[in-house]
Amino acid sequence: MANRVNGIALENIADSAKEVDATLIHISTDYVFDGKLDVEKAYTEDMEKDPVTAYGKTKLLGEKNAAKAEKYYILRTAWLYGLGGKNFVKTMLALSENHDTLSVVCDQHGSPTSTTTLCEIIEKIMEKEPEYGVYHSTNEGFTTWYDFTVKIMELAGKTTKVNPVTSEEYKKMNPASSDRPKNSQLSKEKLHSIGIYPMKWEDALKDYLKEEIK
Repeated sequence: MANRVNGIALENIADSAKEVDATLIHISTDYVFDGKLDVEKAYTEDMEKDPVTAYGKTKLLGEKNAAKAEKYYILRTAWLYGLGGKNFVKTMLALSENHDTLSVVCDQHGSPTSTTTLCEIIEKIMEKEPEYGVYHSTNEGFTTWYDFTVKIMELAGKTTKVNPVTSEEYKKMNPASSDRPKNSQLSKEKLHSIGIYPMKWEDALKDYLKEEIK
């Protein structure tokens, strides 16, 4: 099912886009990379793709098929949250209501990304119509899930203590949990080169929480 939705369907959409001379905008993911890059570095659009999860593999197939549209933008994003539906921020806020402490992974790095920011990037891409291709599209700055959670609690006025744990420790505590890449940091240099500068992740989180808590 994932392969049909994330991968094969994109070939049908790309064919339809070509038929009517439309531009395809496809949302992809940091999971097309293996996450093994040194955390002092960030992935650029042209780095080798080597997904290690089923999700990442199906999304990479989707990227390859989206490119068949010829007129296309593939926007890779990560750590998404927003109003409506489930997301990490909502989960942490809900857990804080009945937990004095939370254990959160401290060795996975990336950019929390507001769906509002992603929508703004899409809008600017449509306005600017830059060169077709792949653009990394997340909020500005990097952090860890642990530091992200600490900031959530701080901005939401919660007193729940957040404990840092390694990926290995978390896996032992939650054997059924999915493996996540250690490095999900996506470089925004290409996005900057076309004059798009996303909001810092801390500011985007602050704006989101004002609406979510309200």
